[in-house]
Amino acid sequence: MQKKKILATLFLPLLLASFLQSQSLGDLAKKEKARRAALKGKHATVVTEADLAKVKRQPAVESRIQEQTAAERAAQAGQAEETAAGAEEAKAAAEGEKPAEETPPGETPAISEKDTQKKQAELADIAQQKAELVDLLTLKMNTLYQEFYGLDNLKSREMIQLQISDTYDKLLKAETESAKARKDLEDFLAQTKKDSVPAIWIK
Repeated sequence: MQKKKILATLFLPLLLASFLQSQSLGDLAKKEKARRAALKGKHATVVTEADLAKVKRQPAVESRIQEQTAAERAAQAGQAEETAAGAEEAKAAAEGEKPAEETPPGETPAISEKDTQKKQAELADIAQQKAELVDLLTLKMNTLYQEFYGLDNLKSREMIQLQISDTYDKLLKAETESAKARKDLEDFLAQTKKDSVPAIWIK
């Protein structure tokens, strides 16, 4: 008799807990069914990790690329304006000057000190602009590569890859032009130094 009481004492809480749990599960199932019925017919938008990455990273890519592209365009526009202005000044000077005396074959025509300084300044300015354009395109390439490896979306990677290819072509062209401008300046300085050496008179 005592064993039956002990067994009843042990199993009674278990039976009560099982009964309450079944009721709780039943209530939860009813609530979930009601919630799904309320949401039926509504369109649910699924947000993926790729969408979150695109929302977080894409504005930074576009803003940096737009700033660099604007700076690149401004540098190229300023270079074109200065080149056109230099051509007009040279044309006006050529029209206003009187015909110079013919220089004997094999001799370089004499250039005044003012013209030499002006030519040197123009060559130095062109060389500096070309070098700055190379630095700008190099910075843009580095930024594009960082954004490319930081993106998970394949479509966004393809767009960045196209921009990398276009920027690389521009960078190669800018490096060639920069090297030529630097060589022109160095050759002009060497020629100017050579012409400025005083002649040695032998008695």
